[in-house]
Amino acid sequence: MTILSEEDIALAGEYVLGLLDAAGDASATARIATDAMFAAEVEAWRVRLAPMLSGDANVPAHIWGNIQNALPEQTGQDVGSGKLLFWRSLTGISVSAAAILGILLLQKPDAAAPPAPEVPLIAALGSETGEASLTASYEAGTGRMIVTPVSLDTGELYPELWIIPADGTPHSLGIVASDKATTMTVPLESRQYMGSGGTLAITPELQTGGPGGKPTGPVIASGKITTL
Repeated sequence: MTILSEEDIALAGEYVLGLLDAAGDASATARIATDAMFAAEVEAWRVRLAPMLSGDANVPAHIWGNIQNALPEQTGQDVGSGKLLFWRSLTGISVSAAAILGILLLQKPDAAAPPAPEVPLIAALGSETGEASLTASYEAGTGRMIVTPVSLDTGELYPELWIIPADGTPHSLGIVASDKATTMTVPLESRQYMGSGGTLAITPELQTGGPGGKPTGPVIASGKITTL
């Protein structure tokens, strides 16, 4: 199995944070549609940086200054490109997260240590032709799932998401959007199937879903659920 290089992991982080120029962003977007491992890495960055990207991380300005001072100095090339050397030298998300959280905890010595974050399950769904591509992340504790289409077209029909456990019986998770991320709560009765090794799949169906809770259209994208 191909393993992503440190450069690839850094590129995925830069893509999520919007640090790439127009050409780099277009190249990364195209790669997501054809490289399932890279797409999964992008989704992993999205999940881990969700509080920061959504504005939920309320960090005082002086702490950001401390974080900036803790980063390696920029080279002339980094200044010209507007990118921090940090994303090239510290590619492991656990390393960068530990560095930032360490500074935050030093600023609040009396604060209780936060509980360890839940490790989400992720999946990169694709087709052999590369015409359909999606990413998904799932939190078992809350049942929350985020499905993000990269390239998805079902014509006049609607993309329905299915979970297929080891016995091969599909269970509907609902209709998802083809042009934007969909946040859903997996039904309680289906959460037992949402483990590593299960398969997520998309079929084109009527807006009301497959008749009788069964898929009628062909599988246009699928992928295994894995842990980060």
